[in-house]
Amino acid sequence: MRLMATARMAWGGLLVGAPDLVLATLTGRPATRSQARVLRVLGTRHLLQAGVELARPTRGVIRAGVAVDLLHAATCAGAVAFLPAWRRAALVDGTGAVGFAAGGLSRARLLGDAAAGPAQRDAD
Repeated sequence: MRLMATARMAWGGLLVGAPDLVLATLTGRPATRSQARVLRVLGTRHLLQAGVELARPTRGVIRAGVAVDLLHAATCAGAVAFLPAWRRAALVDGTGAVGFAAGGLSRARLLGDAAAGPAQRDAD
């Protein structure tokens, strides 16, 4: 189940490598220097998180990633509400963060079921 980590790496790489293109595509306006910097930082976070999840795909690591994604989604909701210049980009990114969190929860559950063994799964 490396699909989520691979998707995260692709998104992170795009944010790091082409923040201007991403923001121009989402908003129809060129990115400011500060906006490009923010996207590079977020992209770096995605790359690091994907690397950790690939290197150590344990239930705890995946759950920690879910918490980070949900926190990110919450900050995006704030940006949607209070930062008009970021509204569209924050909406798209927040939606993606919720998607990554949902995929992470699914993965953590699968890892938990696999660790529990058949007898424990039957008891649930």
